[in-house]
Amino acid sequence: MLRILDGICTNLEAGKNVRQEHLDGLIEFMRVFVDRCHHTKEEAYLFPEMEKAGISGSEELVGSLKKEHEQGRQHVNRIENALLGKEGDRKLPTIIESSRAYIQLLTAHVEKEDNKLFPLADTYLPEVAQKDLLEHFETVETQIIGPGKHEEFHRWLHTMEEIYATSE
Repeated sequence: MLRILDGICTNLEAGKNVRQEHLDGLIEFMRVFVDRCHHTKEEAYLFPEMEKAGISGSEELVGSLKKEHEQGRQHVNRIENALLGKEGDRKLPTIIESSRAYIQLLTAHVEKEDNKLFPLADTYLPEVAQKDLLEHFETVETQIIGPGKHEEFHRWLHTMEEIYATSE
């Protein structure tokens, strides 16, 4: 998704047209999948479970990740408001600047999750707690994004990657 957003920024910077439905789809993905699904799994279940387990060193990490979730929401709000013309006409500089900041934030955030958060949880959370978390995560997906929406998002992402994704 971040490569798609980067490609969209590159197209906008080059003066190329980006279809409104692609921008709308990206906002939906960021709001529904990234924030309401992924971040909810962490904030409602994983973080409290780690706190309950008393995992040493996790307090600062979890606090940092929560702050980044909020910063991400602010970037998405700015992007959406600029797209909707709530800050005047569709402001490309705001869209591009906020999108680039979101990319930078989430790149570091994902690295922090992959290299710190998830290894801590895997190492220190008991197997029973991990199993319970997976059940909660499945419930979140079903209740928040609904049956089949996860797969629909992946198909949409694949299509957008073919159009916009930049090489790493």
